[in-house]
Amino acid sequence: MKAKHINLFFPQWQGAGRTEELLDGAREIRDQYINMQDYIAVPVSEEENTEIENDILGYRDILLQLKQAKAIIATGKPSSIFTVGGGCDVEIVTVSYLNDLFDGDLTVVWIDAHGDLNTPESSPSKCFHGMPLRTLLGDGNRQMVDTAFSKLSPSQLVMIGQRDLDVPEQNYIEQSNITVIGPDEFSLEGVISTIESKGSNNIYIHIDLDVLDCDEFPYVMVPAPGGLKTEQLSELLAQLTRRFHVVGLSLLEYTSSEKKEIKILSDIIKMGEGL
Repeated sequence: MKAKHINLFFPQWQGAGRTEELLDGAREIRDQYINMQDYIAVPVSEEENTEIENDILGYRDILLQLKQAKAIIATGKPSSIFTVGGGCDVEIVTVSYLNDLFDGDLTVVWIDAHGDLNTPESSPSKCFHGMPLRTLLGDGNRQMVDTAFSKLSPSQLVMIGQRDLDVPEQNYIEQSNITVIGPDEFSLEGVISTIESKGSNNIYIHIDLDVLDCDEFPYVMVPAPGGLKTEQLSELLAQLTRRFHVVGLSLLEYTSSEKKEIKILSDIIKMGEGL
């Protein structure tokens, strides 16, 4: 039977706070870069929800949307997924599904300026896009955790590009012995060897565009100075797809630039659609 791939358009924005910047960015990608006939769209409310419930801003909308995405993926039963978002919190269903599908034989390469390792209690902003990786590890709001198909272990993670971490996230990384390769430690061969050392047959690549140097790529919600150069990210992705079995990829946290075309976006989309 031929392996089934799906492209998912999931422009969830509520996790980033009281702004529709991520929704606008996802719409721009939809209108300028992709053919929506090739994508399955997750329904997303466009009504602003300013309520904080269970220490999460926009809790009800986010929970409903994650459940809808979970149903779509469970019905489709894909063997690989490319996701265009939206915020990083869309990853809860995609990553956990593939981790379940491959019985934990999955290394998650989390390319991001941030840790996304807060719990609702530790989060200073209460924005859920700062919590998805911790949720995938099984911590946080129980209903959010239950939207995941499976739970990750810290040993499955290789985090790349992090340079803006809250103190609780730093403490959790140290206590859990999570592998982090910051921009100052980044080398292509170093990343490749670190992923190889995990011993998994499959990898998932999470891309939050704020991993990029904000002087070079400012079209993100939470810019942080000192990130990877676009050329570094492009070469890393090319090497990862060449050397590993990539079963999932995401393109997240883009805000509208009003530019006709940005090459790194086109490259990631081509790579994701070609899984």
